[in-house]
Parts: sequence; C-alpha cells; structure tokens
Amino acid sequence: TSYTLVFMVIGYIIGIIIIPKFISQKNALLVCSLTALVFSLFALMTDGMTSVIFIALLGLPNSLMWPAIWPLALNRLGHFTKLGSALLIMAIAGGALIPLLFGQLADSYPQHPQWAYIILLPSYICILYFAWRGYKAGLSNMD
Repeated sequence: TSYTLVFMVIGYIIGIIIIPKFISQKNALLVCSLTALVFSLFALMTDGMTSVIFIALLGLPNSLMWPAIWPLALNRLGHFTKLGSALLIMAIAGGALIPLLFGQLADSYPQHPQWAYIILLPSYICILYFAWRGYKAGLSNMD
C-alpha cells in the first residue's frame, strides 16, 4: 500500500503539470485506462512480487482517472449538472461493491487468489470506453 500511495502522489504531480497544458483530460483518461489495463493483465499473468508490483503501479493511472472522468461527464450538461454530479457521487458505491466481489472471487479460487484481479479488466474497459466515446453519449454538436 505504501508503494501504491507513492505512485498515486507521482501521478497527481504529473497530472498537475501536464493536464490540460500538454494533454487533454480525454487523452489522459485514454492513456490511464489503457495503462491500467496493461498493468492489470501483467498482474494476472505474473506471480509473486512481480504481480504485487504491477498492482502497486496501478496507483499511477488510477490517480488521474477520477479528475478526468468528472469534467468529461459534466461537460455540456447544462441544467442537468446537479443531477450529473449526484450520479457521479453515487457511482462511488462501486468502490464499495467491487471489493466485495473481489473477495468472493478470491475465496472461490483459494489456490490462485490473484485470479480475482480479473474484476479489474471489465472495470478498466468501461473507463476506456467512456474516455473514447462514452462521454459523448447523448450529446450533439460535440467536436
């Protein structure tokens, strides 16, 4: 957890420096979700300390995801901004539900508990889709 925290702080500092001066929030979210997918796959395909390092490295892309999701989700909502904000806050419940599912998966495979990290893949794929096209869903006149 200490290494994850270090990587998150590094990610926050990188984000402060480069977003939006050098890279847009959309592109930062694309890069971060792809990076998280790669780290997750490597965590699943390796074992021992190597797998642990890839899980710790997830702190880097994770640190930039929420700050990029928020403005993309609320952009051009107009008078629905309050509702959009409320839905985003309620979406944090996924942070309470996914660990329960992870625990259930880990208990289901006592010989290979790291297989439970498979739950990361659909999560990051959803974020990747949102960064690529999902944030535009239902909006017209988008660039």
